[in-house]
Amino acid sequence: MALGRNLAALGDGPTPPWLTDEAVETVETAEPAPFPAEEYGHRMRRVRDRLTELDADALIVFRPSGIEYLTGYHTQETAPQPLLVTHDSTYLYVMDLEVGRALASSSAKNILFTSYANTRSGAELITDHVLRTLPTGARLAIEFGNTSTPPRLLDLFRASGMSLVDGQYLVENLKLVLSPAELRYMEEAARVTKLGVDAAAEAAALSGATDATVAAAIAEALHREADSVSAWGPLVVTAPRSGIPHSTFKGDPIGAGPTFVEFAGTCHRYHTPVMRTLVSGSPSEITLRLADRAKTALAAVLETAKAGVPCADVANAGLAALGTLADDEVFHRMFGYPVGLAHPPHWMDSGPFCITADNPEPLRAGMTFHVPASFRSFGAQCVGLSQTFVVEEHGTRVLTHGDAELLEI
Repeated sequence: MALGRNLAALGDGPTPPWLTDEAVETVETAEPAPFPAEEYGHRMRRVRDRLTELDADALIVFRPSGIEYLTGYHTQETAPQPLLVTHDSTYLYVMDLEVGRALASSSAKNILFTSYANTRSGAELITDHVLRTLPTGARLAIEFGNTSTPPRLLDLFRASGMSLVDGQYLVENLKLVLSPAELRYMEEAARVTKLGVDAAAEAAALSGATDATVAAAIAEALHREADSVSAWGPLVVTAPRSGIPHSTFKGDPIGAGPTFVEFAGTCHRYHTPVMRTLVSGSPSEITLRLADRAKTALAAVLETAKAGVPCADVANAGLAALGTLADDEVFHRMFGYPVGLAHPPHWMDSGPFCITADNPEPLRAGMTFHVPASFRSFGAQCVGLSQTFVVEEHGTRVLTHGDAELLEI
């Protein structure tokens, strides 16, 4: 094979006849990697350094974005396909139908596959291989708090007598600081996001526009020049249903009240989200009040955040700037969450590191956050005016395009 990798079936299933050496070499070169081998190597070295600190022999990764971060592997398949990282090798467990994606996109040295038709014993086969691969008494790190970690495999690992170590969001924490190459993809994603904003405003101004037609226009704009699909959205909802958090389009006409939109452009699955609010005619007193809240929260974050400042200090600055909210106002008190490389179900695809009053950890240069500055008059309307920014040594740099202002249609 072109990259000298090991392909092997788990269990007693035969190797598919289509998996020839010639086909493997062709598929391996079908998709250029988003990053040079040196960048993936640097990421893997950092993971192995953390394994040494944890006194662990290996790490098993289940979160799809974490697996892509380390090896490049990505697919539309959503079944668990874990990655085992030892101090000297990598083992990617897939189904036979996913071998092509593994060859085309991943740098994993060992690709182990089960039959796509094997719906009963796949977890057992993976467990058995992990046990045979690691030395007796090995300590296996697992990110227990990760929602992508299958309980079935955890049960099997525990039943095997293997010593399990808390992985402490190992990969997610490494992902928090983006490299210069990753930031370039965030910048390109921001350009695509701007296309969606423009499309939303144009579609909302058309006669007979509905929240669904606006969502369709956004999706078309995001897909037209993107190389990947957003992990979530677009969310489009007009008043009064926009006053109910996380409602979205259902064919309602675009009315006189504000229409809230939220979505993200992508580049190689790096996401740069934005919230904007469309208004027709003169905005109401409530709309202006909510818009002022959103702009106040956003400004407090962008003016306070910089490398070394604790997240709690940034959040408390936002809370102080907002003061006491009106009784009808809904705000989640989260002043930022990390964004970057993400897979479904959401672009909030990282460990628990948010700009909230209960997070004492300092910001670091290269971290990227979306500020979800959305305020609702409960059951009546919503205004969201957000930006995505990168933390720098002496402040913040906004990646998304355009001012966080109400957009007249």
